[in-house]
Amino acid sequence: MGRSKALLQWRGKPFIEHVCSALRAAGVEDRVAVLGRASSEILAAWTPAGEKVAVNLKPENGQLSSLRTGLGLASEYSEAFLVCLADQPTVLPETYKRIIDFWSLRKDRIVIPRAIRPADSRLKRGHPVIIPAALRHLCFEGPLDKGLHWVTHNPLARTADLEVTDLEIIRDFDTPEDYEALVKAG
Repeated sequence: MGRSKALLQWRGKPFIEHVCSALRAAGVEDRVAVLGRASSEILAAWTPAGEKVAVNLKPENGQLSSLRTGLGLASEYSEAFLVCLADQPTVLPETYKRIIDFWSLRKDRIVIPRAIRPADSRLKRGHPVIIPAALRHLCFEGPLDKGLHWVTHNPLARTADLEVTDLEIIRDFDTPEDYEALVKAG
C-alpha cells in the first residue's frame, strides 16, 4: 500500500478506529491493538478508547508474529482470541457478535467465518477468526512463514465454519486501487 493501512481514512476516521469501534459495539471488552513500524505515527493520529497497545518490533515476520505480540497483552482470563485485521474496517459489529455467539456454543473450536464470493459463487473463508485459549500454544509453535494458516490447519485444531452474509469478512484493502474503490463507494 505504501503507507500504514491502519491510518487510511474512511468516513472521517482511520481504519483502526473503525475496527476497534465495531469491536466495542459488539461487546468485546479486552481489545489489544498490535501496531508495527508506524506505531508512533498511528498513536499520534488515533487515540485508543480502552484498547491496550502492543508494538510488534518485527512486523516483517508476518501475521503470526503480530498475533504473538498481541497475545502477550491479552487477559489471562480470556477464553478465546478474536483475530481481526486492520485492513477490514467495513466488517459490521453484528458480524463480530454473530461470530462470537457461534463460538460460545463451540468453545473447543477455531471459528472461521465464510461468505459466498460474488465473482464465482464459491464460499471463501475470511476474518475475523476466533482461536480458543486452549490452542494459544499453537500460535507460538508455528513457523512464522506459515502464518495463521498453520494454526487453523494444525492436526490438534478443530474448526467450525460459520456462513455469514457480510461479504466484508473476505474484503481487505491491499492496493491503492482497493482503497480508492472504497472511498468512492462512500
